[in-house]
Amino acid sequence: MLTNRRKEFLKAVTELYEEKKEPVHYSDVAEKMKISKWTAYDVLKELEKGEYVKAEYYLEEGKSQGRSTVRFVPTEKAYQLFERVENNEWKILRDNLIDRVKNGKSASLEELLHEMFHASKPLEFCAYAIAAFLLKLRMMTGISLESIESNILACVNPTSSLILFVGTVLGASLYNRIKSDVDKVLSENVKKFYTYLNELDQKDIHLLNNFLKDLLAVAV
Repeated sequence: MLTNRRKEFLKAVTELYEEKKEPVHYSDVAEKMKISKWTAYDVLKELEKGEYVKAEYYLEEGKSQGRSTVRFVPTEKAYQLFERVENNEWKILRDNLIDRVKNGKSASLEELLHEMFHASKPLEFCAYAIAAFLLKLRMMTGISLESIESNILACVNPTSSLILFVGTVLGASLYNRIKSDVDKVLSENVKKFYTYLNELDQKDIHLLNNFLKDLLAVAV
């Protein structure tokens, strides 16, 4: 089992590889981790033994023989590790937000907005925003959550479903003529929500759409 320190190294290699689109030299890892290049090399060799990275050897450009340099590439095992971590983090966030919407009050809405501001990832921000929008929707008068849920479930495209939901909330706010500080904050962050939504891959879009359906199920 990898220690947290080893996971940090592996994450550094993966990020550098994704950024440069080429095998990573241990000196680049050392610079990113702010350690000596020899320490970086030793840790990467340990990760290689665990099959988390693969070492590849290259001759210097323009030379047909001589000493080669070693570079490292993250393996499928490394990506699977981070995917499991991300899935676990998402499940914790999802369950927490569903529980708060289920038992939500106005104070919870303000807390959600505060946490939304500090969300560092697009998926995380969008999840907080959806939960906040739904809490706000439930506080409005003359709104049928059953009808909204029916429209969302009938929507085939997950991206369109999310856009439809946010648009419905904005329309309901205008109908109710609500101009509280909370509404102002929600309105100001709609553009950011759409921007982040556009950055997500299809896997995360589906996660968000299923999350919205689960939220509606407990809110109705």
